[in-house]
Amino acid sequence: MGEKKLKAAIVLSGCGHLDGAEVREAVLSLLVLDQQEVDVRCFAPDINITQVINHKTKEAVKEKRNILVEAARIARGEIYDLKDAKAEDFDMLVVPGGYGVARNLSDLAENKDLVTVTPEFERLVSEFFVTKKPIGAICISPAVIVFILSSKIDKGKNRIKVTIGDDREKLIEKLGGEHIKCDTELSIEDEEHNVFSCSAYMRSNENTHSVYQGIKHMIDSMVKKINKRK
Repeated sequence: MGEKKLKAAIVLSGCGHLDGAEVREAVLSLLVLDQQEVDVRCFAPDINITQVINHKTKEAVKEKRNILVEAARIARGEIYDLKDAKAEDFDMLVVPGGYGVARNLSDLAENKDLVTVTPEFERLVSEFFVTKKPIGAICISPAVIVFILSSKIDKGKNRIKVTIGDDREKLIEKLGGEHIKCDTELSIEDEEHNVFSCSAYMRSNENTHSVYQGIKHMIDSMVKKINKRK
């Protein structure tokens, strides 16, 4: 009998870095998971995109688009409603970045004092956290992960450690976490809280290979930790 394959849930926030999931980060995540022979299921919320952006002009347009339908472009149609995702069915969670994380899965991009998160996304992240299953956050998504989880730990003792690259604006600190500066080609692990992160296109001038290396470093580390436990 061969070992059972690991299973990963990927949460996509649309299709396109300005109003959805960053396509390259999503595809590179799928590639690395496939290299590791991890079974993947993609999820997205069945709600409308907050503000559709023309990716050629970078201007907002008056269109209505559904996040689940847009994410299906990346998943080649194999996409499932986020409300049906349960941590008990998976070994790990991966969240690619893109403005969709900060505009569709949350309202972080509005720079409000109080951030709100899409309930189904918050629920799923919390489920992975309490069951101590690895959470992998890419690009801007570590910021939203920190916000969700910071209320669930004793911040007097420790904070969730993540990277978004440099974080000169101290966003992670404002959201209740601890930022670790990290090269794009690498990732960091918060061993205590099972949160892994890499910066990817937070440094917008990065090349695709550097982004791939960082995502590979993160996902390989997640798989290694799961296998070590087993």
